[in-house]
Amino acid sequence: MRTHVQSAMELTIKKLIQFYQERGEPLHGAMWGVWMSGKTKAAISISRKDRRVRYLKFPERNITDTQFVKSIALAIEVGPDRSLLGTLDLIKATVKHRGGIYLLVIDEAQRLFAKKKFLSILKDLSEELDFIYLFLGDENLSKYLYPAYHSIVRRILVRKQIAPIDSETVALLLKKHGYTPQASELLTPVLKKEGITTGELDVALYLARKKNLEKLTHDDLKVFLEAAAEGI
Repeated sequence: MRTHVQSAMELTIKKLIQFYQERGEPLHGAMWGVWMSGKTKAAISISRKDRRVRYLKFPERNITDTQFVKSIALAIEVGPDRSLLGTLDLIKATVKHRGGIYLLVIDEAQRLFAKKKFLSILKDLSEELDFIYLFLGDENLSKYLYPAYHSIVRRILVRKQIAPIDSETVALLLKKHGYTPQASELLTPVLKKEGITTGELDVALYLARKKNLEKLTHDDLKVFLEAAAEGI
């Protein structure tokens, strides 16, 4: 299902690739929003359809420079070496041999930006291999996006806060779970006001359908949304 988050992400990726094709210069993007807004699902879906786009999730645990570079290698389907320099050499040789465009979508980027040494690795790879990056994160990501923080920030051309759920996405989710999509016009303003995310609504409608509810009242939906929020 193509949500408003995926549409926004696809447009951002299109802009970054188009800019590179026109200027021959890799610039980057950053998108941030609340947890469970659908960023991860959208990124994985896009990467499965477009071979130029590769997905990488920055881990919560502490990792070394070598482990980070190995995760980049795996994201672009390069078998890593045991050493940091060995893996870097393999990445460079393989990418130069293959040619083409590589756009890495790096999820949980607020964790990455907290560790400047990894940003320096990304900067060096971008300068040598023309890697393009799209950084995805929660609302904490935006606090790092000022030029003095790191030189790579000056290369972030597109910056977007992911918008709240919209009526098109609500209609798609209603239809997905067997409910009339026309109800989206009435539901969307309420969902926006309450800060409901795409993921929460998806789970709530799934729960409602499991209960075999043919029609949803506002009170019914509120109960399932509360259950979804607790369970996510």
